[in-house]
Amino acid sequence: MKHYLSLTLIVSAIGLANTLQAATPKGTIRLEAGTEYDSNLSVIELDQFSTQSDWAALLNARLNGSWKATDKLELKGGYSYLSKTYQDYENFDLAIQQLSADVSYQFEPVTIGASFHNADAELADKDLLTLQQTSLYASRLFNKRVFLRGAVNFQDKDFPGNGGRNATNNGFAGDMFVFFNQGTTLIATGFTRDQEDANQAQYDYDGTSLRASISHKFPVWGKNSKVQLGMRYNDRDYSDVTSAVDRRRADTHRVTTLEWEINLTPKIIATSKIERGNYESNFAAADYSETLGSMTFAVTF
Repeated sequence: MKHYLSLTLIVSAIGLANTLQAATPKGTIRLEAGTEYDSNLSVIELDQFSTQSDWAALLNARLNGSWKATDKLELKGGYSYLSKTYQDYENFDLAIQQLSADVSYQFEPVTIGASFHNADAELADKDLLTLQQTSLYASRLFNKRVFLRGAVNFQDKDFPGNGGRNATNNGFAGDMFVFFNQGTTLIATGFTRDQEDANQAQYDYDGTSLRASISHKFPVWGKNSKVQLGMRYNDRDYSDVTSAVDRRRADTHRVTTLEWEINLTPKIIATSKIERGNYESNFAAADYSETLGSMTFAVTF
């Protein structure tokens, strides 16, 4: 499972109902289907890979909503469901449900917000992972061109089939977005620093993540389209000896992604994506390479 799990807690503003002038809530629905090829089936959360390749059917549904309660107070929420169903290796079939909610208030000169994330993942119809994340963040837009965001994150991970991996993870993150060419070109960079404390000491680690991407919007055959190139780097230093290697484990992940989407109609979007991941580790079960390729079609309402 290579998806970052997230879910946001719905926050109620009790006591403000009589004083807020609410705008009409807004919402979007996105339904997506397609296929994906995986050169090396793996479950990164369990340190498993198979050396087998397979095709999967992809289904994804997303519902997002927002409510501008006042000029400065905004609430957001959402739900998504993702499934991967493999042609031959059903032991890697994956289903993820995510909920989201977020509340933010625009102070001067920054916006302050809080969110709660929760996701449930199933592997081969069995519970794999429940992840909850609470975040506090601050953000600011400079000159309508540079957007900065910083956050502190508190995670709880529950593995029903492997209690030793149950963990808390605390960290902080920063992101910068820079817009060019009247918003048609976007450069994004970010980092995360986190520390995970698991029930079994061999899974404790200090982690650093770096990410960068560039995207550009342009017309193709009279249609709106966007291409994006992204890179991710993750480094984990484990704090205790891993018995399988009789030393402290160290992992390095390098992932490069190229994605192109085109609006076939105002409501139908086609997306093609290729991803190459190199997962290096002195622990053999986590040392492998992988290539993913997918093609999906989405309709939005």
